[in-house]
Amino acid sequence: MTIRQTAVLDLMADGHGNAVIARTLRCSEHTVKNTIYDLMSRLQARNRAHAVAHALRHGLI
Repeated sequence: MTIRQTAVLDLMADGHGNAVIARTLRCSEHTVKNTIYDLMSRLQARNRAHAVAHALRHGLI
């Protein structure tokens, strides 16, 4: 996983929405959405909660 993907997952795990994640990482919401889309595909996750759970179980965050 990339540094950005890990950062987005970490912020998602803290319960932040796309707008807050974008401000925190100083990128656009579009970039956050694309990163989450890539994460969901990579982790084969059905939703955000599933992606976070998978990342926690596998020590990715």
